[in-house]
Amino acid sequence: MDRDLVYLLRVFCVVVEQRSFVKASEILGVQSPAVSKAIAKLEHCVGKRLLNRTTRAIELSADGKMMYSKAVEQLHALKNMLDDMKASERIQGRLTITATPAIGELLSESMLIDFQRQYPDLSLSLNLTNEQLNLPSQEIDIALRSSDSLEDSSLTSQRITSCKRVIVASPEYLASNGMTNEPSCLTQHRCLNFTHRKTLNDWAYSDGSCRLSVKTATAFSSNSYAALKSLCVQGGGVSRLFEYQVRSEINSGELQVLFPEYDWGEQVVHAIYHGKSYDSQKVSAFIHFIKRADFAS
Repeated sequence: MDRDLVYLLRVFCVVVEQRSFVKASEILGVQSPAVSKAIAKLEHCVGKRLLNRTTRAIELSADGKMMYSKAVEQLHALKNMLDDMKASERIQGRLTITATPAIGELLSESMLIDFQRQYPDLSLSLNLTNEQLNLPSQEIDIALRSSDSLEDSSLTSQRITSCKRVIVASPEYLASNGMTNEPSCLTQHRCLNFTHRKTLNDWAYSDGSCRLSVKTATAFSSNSYAALKSLCVQGGGVSRLFEYQVRSEINSGELQVLFPEYDWGEQVVHAIYHGKSYDSQKVSAFIHFIKRADFAS
């Protein structure tokens, strides 16, 4: 679309939406005759009558209805393209992110590469730690956390996604130890627990009608989900992990999901950032990007 045609289409759309040449001229900031001239020029370009004019109203012809539908679609696509181009040009500098190692696994290498391809002038710094770092004093732009609690009134929280928990064990462990169909049997098994959980041994779940829990016997605990997964794959016991952490092992058959008919809870991931920072292009761009990301893939 050349510049003149874009203008003609915009005039046409405003006239259709306002059903008035006079109102359209006011919105466009031009004289009413200029609007009539633009419509006539557009009709000449397409060789079709787009508007049926009467003394009382302006109605779309059949060709006009088709033109309006296509024009809105094309103008919207053009605006989105220009907005993306302008945003990519503006966003530069350094974006510092902190997250726990577990949540950091959600930010796959391909996801971060896609983000940087979209914003090539922006450099990323990712700090994975279980320590809750102070954003203002340590010059961190965004923290990805499971809790939305804010240690500073200047901070803001946004929900990003939720991560489903699953109970898993290796085929070797199950072959040696067996497993019933009831979660209560977990009290008799070697369970691998994450040390940062407030209630280490209690695994809460829902049967669809009420919330229950089973007190497990901890055979091994760690502050590393990677360590728990590795031990689980090797037949060391049963563990409650996040589905995204063990998706590939489940697909390959190295781990099996136990009690899938029960809901074992989820972890909600929040983006924490300085309240005023959302006006920052780099912060808002990253939050918008990860909220649209497909974490299920």
